[in-house]
Amino acid sequence: MKRFVMIAAVLGSALVGAAHATTVAEVKKKGVLVLGTDPTFAPFEFKGADGQIQGFDIDIARAVAKDLGVRLEIRAVGFGSLMPQSVTSGRVDMAMSGITITDERAKVVSFSQPYYRSAQVFIVRGGNPGKFAWPAGVKGKVIGVQANTTGQFVATDMLKPKGATLKVYDDFAAGLADVRAGRIAALVGDAPTVDDLKKRLPGQFDQAGKDLAAEDYGMVFRKGSDLAAAANKTLARLKASGEYQKLLNRWIVQK
Repeated sequence: MKRFVMIAAVLGSALVGAAHATTVAEVKKKGVLVLGTDPTFAPFEFKGADGQIQGFDIDIARAVAKDLGVRLEIRAVGFGSLMPQSVTSGRVDMAMSGITITDERAKVVSFSQPYYRSAQVFIVRGGNPGKFAWPAGVKGKVIGVQANTTGQFVATDMLKPKGATLKVYDDFAAGLADVRAGRIAALVGDAPTVDDLKKRLPGQFDQAGKDLAAEDYGMVFRKGSDLAAAANKTLARLKASGEYQKLLNRWIVQK
């Protein structure tokens, strides 16, 4: 997604201990690859009915760990602490949570090659009763954004100048609740989120208007880590073998 903040604020399970692995050799020596993720972004990472974290990102991370010959350990971390603090401090070895590749972030962390192309879009009530559209329908409307996400940055640059009022949410679910109740006209979020909502909550949410901006997700590692190159090899293998498409079909492709 999307999200990037320099202020530490753990929103989920607190981190215990440290990963302390920057290189492939260090990960192999300790026998575990520690993944940090904010499990609130279905279908990329979320808690299933059994309480276990699962999703598209998780399966890719498992493949990286498998290729390294180690097990994957998943730590739930609120996004405010995940990027970049948990990575730069070494508390996790890698991070995946729909993290958008940006030049600013690349100054402090290393990214893998892009593994998914997404977009920032408008999420509205099912049927779009307010007939919200972009760009014509923005002026005078209240638009929700999640704090410290690329959605917020894009909305600030593109919507405020056109007369929209932005309402900032720490919790994306709270924004969705306001959309459903008609308290805001739309919420800016990632395109796959809309597809997932339409599957899980039929008739409650829709996408409206044109995409705001395209973006690429990447796996995140400490700056200069050769783990990024290892992740790229895994990604190439998954695509060449057809496994990547199978994961897309399982988690993301609209049935």
